[in-house]
Order: sequence, then C-alpha cells, then structure tokens
Amino acid sequence: QLPDGRKVVTFNDETSLSALLVAEVTKTAKAAIAAKGSFSLCIPAGSVVSALKGLDPAALDWSKVNVFFTGERLGQNKSYSAALDAFCNKCKVSNVFYPLIRPLFSGGEPLPQFAIDEAAAAYTALLKVHPSIDNSGPMPSFDMLLLGVGEDGHCGSLHPNSKEIKGTGSGTVTFGICNPSKNQIALSMDVMTAAKKVILAASGEKKKHAVSRGTKGDGDPFECPASMVRGKGEILWFTDKASNP
Repeated sequence: QLPDGRKVVTFNDETSLSALLVAEVTKTAKAAIAAKGSFSLCIPAGSVVSALKGLDPAALDWSKVNVFFTGERLGQNKSYSAALDAFCNKCKVSNVFYPLIRPLFSGGEPLPQFAIDEAAAAYTALLKVHPSIDNSGPMPSFDMLLLGVGEDGHCGSLHPNSKEIKGTGSGTVTFGICNPSKNQIALSMDVMTAAKKVILAASGEKKKHAVSRGTKGDGDPFECPASMVRGKGEILWFTDKASNP
C-alpha cells in the first residue's frame, strides 16, 4: 500500500492479472446490484477490455449492468465495438452507451468543432442523469472505472501535457477533442477520481517506466496522467513482474 492509500498488486504474469481483473469486476458488480439494483462500469479500449473476455455470462444479472467509456472516436466507436466483442455480446449486456453524433456527421469524415462539442455535452448530460451513476456529488461517480496505462503514462484518453489533462480541476466532465486525425470525446481526470473503485492495469516490460512514475508520483503530474488518479474511492494498480519488478 502506498502512503496516499492507493494499493499496488503485482502478479506473476498478464494471465494472472487478467483473471483477478475479471474477479474484481464480477465481485463489484454483484455488490452494487445487491445494494442498489444496478452497476455502472466505465471502461477504456485495448488490453484491459480484452481481459474482460473472461467474464462469465452466468455470474450475475447482466441486464442490470451499464457500460460507459473513458473515451471514444466519434463515428467510429472503436471502444464500443471492442466491448461488444469482449463481453457485452456474450453476456448479453444491452445497456452500452457510446457517444451520439448526428446522422449528418456519420460518414466518417472529420467533424466540425461544434459537432464534437455537442457530442461531449450530450455525453456529459447522459452521465449526469443516468440512474446507475451516483450524482450526489459535484462529479458523476461510477461504481467502477477501469484504465489501461500507456508507455507514456497516459490513461483513458488523457495524454501527457495535453489541454485535457491540464484542465483537471475545472469541473469539466467530458472533453471534445477535434483534430484532423482524431475526433473523440475524453472523460476528465475529475470524473476518474470521483469513481468509487478504480483499477489501473499495466503489464509488460515496456510499461515499467510508466508504473514507476505513476505509483511514485515523482515529477510533473501532467507528464504522467496515470499518477493523478487518486480519489476518495479505492484505487488499485494491477501490475506484473515485468512492469513492476
């Protein structure tokens, strides 16, 4: 356990890490459904979601599970597709919420700024009213948030020294990112730190530097967004012996 209350768990390998990730999601979902009749889960794309292929369709009432995204490419919905492939189709999770854009803009072409701003505002509105998300505080609070950690220390769609990570503390829920190669939404660090339970997963030798900076919190926090994930809820780092020897 780190002095600030975050916990670091180190597994022998990625397989063991994935197995416990699945177990933690299952346990947290069951507890939330028993307590309030629903479970809100916010997920990224990438290896973290691939690990959720191990979720068991018979483990719980998946009709009470609601899935949201830390970031999404507008009109491409890569995170949404990855979630369907990994576990939503298998477990028959129908409440999967990707950001909306107008049909006018659904051809895949670069979007104008206002369309991205509208999509970000609509996703914020959804998170502020969805009954599975706790909105008793200033920020929407998911029951559980999963994050992968990039080699550069990014998490979700918040990248080092970006305008979005530097907007932490502003009260923004969803950022709209508009550039020629990428039109997307990104949930803010303020939302990430409001979640009741957060798991950051980083495995493999290439993640060693990011894990070290993220858990020690040395240096400029904007250079390693993962180091900024601290909150009142439970914050767990899942690493393996390659990333955290």
